[in-house]
Amino acid sequence: MTGDNPEKKQTYEQWLKRYEIRQQVTLYVLAAITGAVSGVVAVIFRYSVYALTNVFSNVPRQVGFLGWILVPILGSAVSSFLTTRYAPEASGHGVPEVMEAYVLEGGNIRARVPIVKTISAAFTIGSGGSCGREGPIAQIGSGTGSALAQMFRLGKLETRTLVVCGLASGIAATFSAPLGGALFGIEVLVGELSAISVIPVILASVISVAVANGLFGEEAGSFVAPQLGLGSYTELLFYFLMGLALGVVSKIWVKILYATEAFFKNLKTTEYAKPVIGGALLGLLAAWVVVLESIFNYHGVFTGRSPYVPAVMGSGYGFINAAMLGGVPILALVTFGVLKMFATAFSIGSGGSGGVFAPTLFVGAGLGGALGLVLNSLAPEIAPHPTAYALVGMAAMFAGAAHVPVTCIVMTMEMTGDYALILPLMIAVSSSYIVGSAVMEESIYTEKLRLRGINVKKGLYIDALRSVKVKQVMTTNPTTLSPDMTAEEALHMLTLTHHTKFPVVDSEGRIVGTVIAEALEERCDQNGCAYRVKDLMDTDFLVVDLDTPMDEVLHRMMERKEGHAVVLDPRDRTKMIGFLTKTDVFRAYEWAIAMLKLGAPAPENLSALGDMVE
Repeated sequence: MTGDNPEKKQTYEQWLKRYEIRQQVTLYVLAAITGAVSGVVAVIFRYSVYALTNVFSNVPRQVGFLGWILVPILGSAVSSFLTTRYAPEASGHGVPEVMEAYVLEGGNIRARVPIVKTISAAFTIGSGGSCGREGPIAQIGSGTGSALAQMFRLGKLETRTLVVCGLASGIAATFSAPLGGALFGIEVLVGELSAISVIPVILASVISVAVANGLFGEEAGSFVAPQLGLGSYTELLFYFLMGLALGVVSKIWVKILYATEAFFKNLKTTEYAKPVIGGALLGLLAAWVVVLESIFNYHGVFTGRSPYVPAVMGSGYGFINAAMLGGVPILALVTFGVLKMFATAFSIGSGGSGGVFAPTLFVGAGLGGALGLVLNSLAPEIAPHPTAYALVGMAAMFAGAAHVPVTCIVMTMEMTGDYALILPLMIAVSSSYIVGSAVMEESIYTEKLRLRGINVKKGLYIDALRSVKVKQVMTTNPTTLSPDMTAEEALHMLTLTHHTKFPVVDSEGRIVGTVIAEALEERCDQNGCAYRVKDLMDTDFLVVDLDTPMDEVLHRMMERKEGHAVVLDPRDRTKMIGFLTKTDVFRAYEWAIAMLKLGAPAPENLSALGDMVE
């Protein structure tokens, strides 16, 4: 391009440098906009949840105790209608859907998803659905980043970076934790710092928190906790053991969630009805919890903006704050901590729209707080601050469930402003993460994708064949055999082409079968080959379509124990337009992995690149 002329080479290098700077500035500006929008949306979403909570919480006051059963049914019905009709990917807890878009769609998210998610999640949580706000806001922020990238026609790497910016800034604005939000986005979506530019993510997170705090005031933070500290270094053993225990509990929680989701998935009813059924089950559980609250003498921490709901309903911040302030009896801590897992499974597993972050923190606060009270009664000189176990338990529980240990340590300190518990946080989070990872390789986010056949490891789409279609891989002009050709002639073709699988096409161009080298060789002996191809070909061959994903092709090949497939013309199903072998499948896999690592789309025709792969 530049030849041997030094002046031209210098001019080109200067132009390239200016272009890279412009691209970088554009990315930073769009990251800042993404962060600002996420901060505004976080405030709007939070006010929407507050407003709907006030509306729905008036129902029990008007109709009595049974109102707590009716309220989540009504909210789930509205949310179900919106997600099922307009954006199915807006159901559930949001982050897995963002992960799928990040690794499979190059970061492209439909523009309607943030809108539908905002409304549907507000109705779910506002009506008492046992969900967190962070998942919806993270998905909304990611959708904003994706929309900006598509508007400015950015490349795949830049689009993915803005999706991470949106996810991170949404979490950051929710918990008023800019560094924790940035780390969450990187740990969950990317898995490694070198895969994307980190600065835009941090920039978006900081701006989102600044906007949210500026608009929301002092209530931008989520939790209230007293300043606590470590009693003695001996107490670290208690925190270590608590981390081990919560690591196991975190995986029990994941199992409960997805077992419930599987139950609703197999339920023979419409998609509109499933969240309503889940809302009814939550309502029955909440009604029971109201009775238990009076028995346990439980009182949560509620505000004028966030009125009373039964302990297991809503995001659960009232319970978490009460646990960290030491105002919850031990029986209530254990009971509600366990019941929260089932309440959330009913809400989200049935198809409701909301996050799992806050409910997981709820469980950690309940069980950790209960353990703190037990240890304080047994060894008050070693464990002088029982409420500290509720705080550390939150981080340990989420680290075991979500596999984001660094995020949990940093975010907990940011949310509470308490850095005196750094050692307990580190040892509890680390032990929970190690045990949780050993018990179950997948996190609470990646397990949902695994159940769909998508395996995500640290931001890399390992099941890469799903991103490649048949039309990109197939051989369009394969060597064919005639049904009237003798076996000897066919074997000669095998020698010439070195192919082992052939489609068989008649004189009118119709695909009539396939034949493999083994079938030809087995029927030939020292007396020659007296057979014709039509006598040896298989007429029951595997057929695939142009847009069939290659992972499905491989699965069907394995089911049928075949190493080839025929691609038919959609306009004339008797005509072949392409041919596939297992070699093509493996070539597609290698190229898909390479393209994903580079952040580039797979070529339109991979079959032309076979020699390069080999």
